Amino acid sequence: CVHESTVNITDALKAKGMWDNTFMLYLSDNGGPHLGNNFGNNYPFRGGKGNFFEGGVRVASFAAGGAMASSLYGSSLSFAMHTADVYTTFCRMAGRSEQECIDAPDGVPATDGVDYTGRFVNGVDTPRTEEIWLSHRALIQGNYKFIWTYEWEVLASHNGPVWPNANDEGLEADPNECYNADWTQRGCLFDLSADPEERVNLRTVDNERWWTMKNRLAQLNTGSFASELVGYDECITIDEYAAANQGHAGPLCSSPPTPPPPTTPVPTSPVPETPSPSTPEPTPIPAPPATPAPETDAPPTPAPTPVPTSPVPETPSPSTP
Repeated sequence: CVHESTVNITDALKAKGMWDNTFMLYLSDNGGPHLGNNFGNNYPFRGGKGNFFEGGVRVASFAAGGAMASSLYGSSLSFAMHTADVYTTFCRMAGRSEQECIDAPDGVPATDGVDYTGRFVNGVDTPRTEEIWLSHRALIQGNYKFIWTYEWEVLASHNGPVWPNANDEGLEADPNECYNADWTQRGCLFDLSADPEERVNLRTVDNERWWTMKNRLAQLNTGSFASELVGYDECITIDEYAAANQGHAGPLCSSPPTPPPPTTPVPTSPVPETPSPSTPEPTPIPAPPATPAPETDAPPTPAPTPVPTSPVPETPSPSTP
């Protein structure tokens, strides 16, 4: 189990005299799957694995190690950190230059990540000022998040504190207010500082910000990059996979290409609910596949992916991101 293996690794590092130069970070790749026959509980946040609401991207983590600032021992921190930042942080911790941590092989864009070495090693609070491009359908700027959804995306419900249970008590229906058949009016805007549970869509209250973030997401999507999946071309059952891999589960099949992102920015100023004939007609965002792509646990691609905005909870003592 995780507990036992962590103890074994920690003891081995200490026995080798390496613990004082070690930074250990545990974090989740996404929130728990919370619907159907799944057993995740992301209370009180909305949604879960498979979407970009806080229940799907805000995850817990913990850090330890002798290389970490002693002032952080036993503390709890909450701040925004993208999984892409982990590579950049570890690269800089390993003594590589800033340029070396940005360089990438030919044909692959430069690494895009924020270095958190100062926070973890030196204990210096360095608030993130960069926006967080969660995916081709979600963007965070400061305290605000914009989410663009598909019609079939119905995983954004809230579950109660005791979940799962035998009668679905406490499971709220997904209002699906982020979807609109008129794509120019599709999407939600949330203030995560005042509404971390994402219950109040600010589209009509702060329509100018809604359009600004919608346009910015479209702009970022024009430069998106995704590597090809290699080695997951055949779908097999989980039993077949486990039999071939010493009892371990893993990717079962490949995913079809992600639907093309929006490429033409929409108007930068608030647009009335019913555009007049003179209103510019933006290029529609292509419709999704009729059936959602089968989920796979294939390794993450270099493209910014749904990544957690990670509150870093309790940091263990030196004896035990």
